[in-house]
Amino acid sequence: MGSLDVSVMYQLVWIILNLGLPALLTYLVNTLVASEPFRRTLGDRSVPLTPYWIPVLGHGLSFFWNTAIVGELSKKAQQGVVCLQLFTTKINFVNGSDNIMTVWRSKDLDAQAVTMFSLKEFFDTPEQSMKAYHRDTSGINPQPHPKSNVATKDRYYFQNRKHIVGFFNGPGLRSMGNRFATLLTQEISQVRLEDGWTMHEDLYAFIQNLLIRPAVEAMCGPVLFEQNPDFGKKFWEIDSDIFYFFKAYPRWVVPRAYANRNKLLRSVKQWHEFARAGFDDSCVESDGHDRFYGSPLMRSRQDYLSKIEHLDADAIASQDLGLLWAENANSIPAVFWMMYETLQRPTVLVQALDEVATSRSLSFPPSNPSVNVETLCRVPILQSMYAETLRLYISLFSLRSAIHGNFKFGKHTIPQGELIAVDSRVSAMDQRIWSTGAIDSSGEPPHPLEHWWAERFLVSPDDPSSGPVRPQASQGRPPAEPVSSSPGHGHLRFTTEGLAGAWTPYGGGPRQCPGRNFAKQEIIVAFVLIFSMLEIELLDTKPVKPNLKYYGLGTLPPRGKVPFRMRKNRGLDG
Repeated sequence: MGSLDVSVMYQLVWIILNLGLPALLTYLVNTLVASEPFRRTLGDRSVPLTPYWIPVLGHGLSFFWNTAIVGELSKKAQQGVVCLQLFTTKINFVNGSDNIMTVWRSKDLDAQAVTMFSLKEFFDTPEQSMKAYHRDTSGINPQPHPKSNVATKDRYYFQNRKHIVGFFNGPGLRSMGNRFATLLTQEISQVRLEDGWTMHEDLYAFIQNLLIRPAVEAMCGPVLFEQNPDFGKKFWEIDSDIFYFFKAYPRWVVPRAYANRNKLLRSVKQWHEFARAGFDDSCVESDGHDRFYGSPLMRSRQDYLSKIEHLDADAIASQDLGLLWAENANSIPAVFWMMYETLQRPTVLVQALDEVATSRSLSFPPSNPSVNVETLCRVPILQSMYAETLRLYISLFSLRSAIHGNFKFGKHTIPQGELIAVDSRVSAMDQRIWSTGAIDSSGEPPHPLEHWWAERFLVSPDDPSSGPVRPQASQGRPPAEPVSSSPGHGHLRFTTEGLAGAWTPYGGGPRQCPGRNFAKQEIIVAFVLIFSMLEIELLDTKPVKPNLKYYGLGTLPPRGKVPFRMRKNRGLDG
């Protein structure tokens, strides 16, 4: 054996002893500590840590490089929960719809930790202002938690929840939905089209740019875009950059992302200043909106947020940018996915537009299209397509923690302050709950959960196997949310019955997304208006997959561009 071979061998031995051995020992020790007999001896009732190889860092590096690894690890939970060590933070991932419902129903869990993380890391809330969020342990209920002593005016979580939930139901939702439909109709009519077909390189970018201004203006009025014509472009840049803030990349690594966020925050702050100077009660229109603030919600936020101690103008700008991102960075990508899947299934598009025509929710005098938003959003096939899109393409970590004591979860005790998470994508792929259609003679499910199925959420009175839930799994299970549906073709009915804890694109329980009703309107209305006013065809049959780099953050964007062509819908010419 030559001297070079011996040297290489010694180097390999050194690597194994200095790197491999500590990793192996770490894994073996963790496996021992997590074992039931060992834990029983110590009287340890916490959730056992999933064994890991890297000392101190735990699963942190795996999470940093591939967030979707969380889903794979949590699927292996034997008792409905696994605990992962992400650097210095422990997170307990809960799976199984019954276990998830335990989390949703608990009055002892709060979303304070995730709210604070998002406002600080994503939207750069000043350190001084974070005190307002940290000290408010009163909860979201009208009656504050008995262990809390925060002043009534400083109850941020209650005030915020009350105003947003109040607006996104009833007249507020109706006025904003109608304005969005009107603004989007105008935006589509202004799309530049050549004679015949117009080619575009990316459907996702087209949908982003088409929808962002109508969506923001419906909520905030026209001033924000008038002052900042490139707001939409910068908005989608920060949406793309959100990954860096989620993973805590330092400023010097991604300076452009930080600079763009600062510009957006300055734009929102400038809008606030202009609105405060220009608004008076005479500006309010018949539906409650005004030119300066837009919706009554944005006007009321200026009032109640400014009264909370420590929340200054910069903190309120961070608040409103966060609200705009949460509402639009999830619903607008969902419009893309609903369109993309439908474009590959022409018969589904025909069926959907036929049901729209039957519902009489859309009339098209070419000069002034009219949309009945509420009726449109009750069309069964559209609701099913919407729900299926969110099931397949949303990956959301819903985080909770106990802030007034430990939390009992089955036979485990989760310490106060330790995070509890629900991964919506794991729930959406639970083979124990979801139906994949009637098994045919081949023995294979016709509609596997990895594939989009437009009718998954439809129930037929003539087909006992129809509906989203396996028959044996549906007994005694509540719906994921209240359902409003009109009968469709063949008396098909939309339902989420039996899906509580399984269909969780908006989280769940009293802290689920308060803007979900407008998000539904935004998605369905945009889908129908675009396909009613434009003809669109994909130019590439190669499948497009979601970008799992953004796993856990909401609606996943596509990985790669989607070329297409479009022209004016010829049905409008007559």
